[in-house]
Amino acid sequence: MDQPERTVYRSGLGWQLGMSSFWFATSFKWFILLTLMVGQVRAIVPDGEKNQWWGLIFAIGAVEAMIGPGLYGYLSDRCRSRFGRRRPFIAIGGALTAVALVWLGFSNQLWMLLVGYIIVQVADDIGTGPYSALIPEYVPEAERGRAAGIMGLLKLTAQISAAVAGVLLGSVVLIYLTMAVINILAAIWVLYTVREPQYEPVSEPSKFEFSVALKGLLTPFKEPDFRWVWFTSFLNAFGFYLIVAYLPNYLKDAVFDMTAVKPEEVDTFLRVRTIGLAVVISLTGALASVFAGKLADRFGRKKIVIWSGWLMFATLIPFAIIPNYTVMLGLAVVFGVGYGAYLSSDWALVSDILKSRDDIGRDMGLWQMSVATPQVVAGGVGVLIDAMNQQYAPNHYGYTTAFLIASFGFLFGSTLVKRVRGSS
Repeated sequence: MDQPERTVYRSGLGWQLGMSSFWFATSFKWFILLTLMVGQVRAIVPDGEKNQWWGLIFAIGAVEAMIGPGLYGYLSDRCRSRFGRRRPFIAIGGALTAVALVWLGFSNQLWMLLVGYIIVQVADDIGTGPYSALIPEYVPEAERGRAAGIMGLLKLTAQISAAVAGVLLGSVVLIYLTMAVINILAAIWVLYTVREPQYEPVSEPSKFEFSVALKGLLTPFKEPDFRWVWFTSFLNAFGFYLIVAYLPNYLKDAVFDMTAVKPEEVDTFLRVRTIGLAVVISLTGALASVFAGKLADRFGRKKIVIWSGWLMFATLIPFAIIPNYTVMLGLAVVFGVGYGAYLSSDWALVSDILKSRDDIGRDMGLWQMSVATPQVVAGGVGVLIDAMNQQYAPNHYGYTTAFLIASFGFLFGSTLVKRVRGSS
């Protein structure tokens, strides 16, 4: 496919922030969305079934995300629009995401939560699958660590902003509406900043053939480097979602004495404590992300990924076995350093190993599937957690087991990155 010369990239901080602004909205949304939905599910189903019902919704929504990013990235690679290849998808995904968030804000039944969550996943994939191609497509290799560091900084400051919003706004509906507005504004910012090369519209678009698309989606997995990057990202994401998905219920069941909290204040109490942990991680992670991005450019991506993974593994062991909130806050400081460093260096790593410059959207979308696929597995763990908690009550070994599994996900996910040959 003919394409114009790429002259989109600008080295200035303003352009870098604009390019990564949609990641701010995406991180803001996912940071608080899962916590809100856990509370919504808990208010609907019996207490002893909350993890399995929430896990079911979490897993079903993630099934679409296993194929969505790669598919929409593939379609964006073949988009011949005068607005560019990625920008139309970002616009559609951003608008549809806002609609889904408003729906979720007014959902008070399980089927409504499930439908809303699926729509959020579809909309997110439409936008972020193609959007994830911007750094490897337009940023020179020597500056990808810096660009990924800025992206990581925005992701983590978005989490801090979401935490503040979650505490100050209080109302679930208002929080959802705020997420929708921020999503629209960030989409507009990136669309204004990234002026992609113009393509002449095709008078007779080629017919979409599913078999051809499927074959194209499987092509990157023929490369050993892509398989290893995908698998290591899968392991790290699996560890992350095992913690995020069940942390509020862990605090409720194992960490705090909830008999001292009024029933109508339980959701707010847990949300504030969950957000408190996340803010500590985000603050230290935001600082680490920028510095680690520069270090990744200088010393190599793999070294940063490896030590960050070991750091997260080391902090999660005591986190899993000591149900004390003060201890957890201290561990969150160290975990945040590792998490921020991992975010920036891993993105630069995958950008380095991509083989085809004409299929960047497809390849980055497929790589994003490594983050979505673990959600299906993590969602299924909810049944195990409830079963073990009931069998070994009142010790809550279900949560301990899940978090220990998460810690080894980070350990193996970082160590196996040594297998990657196409990046330093």
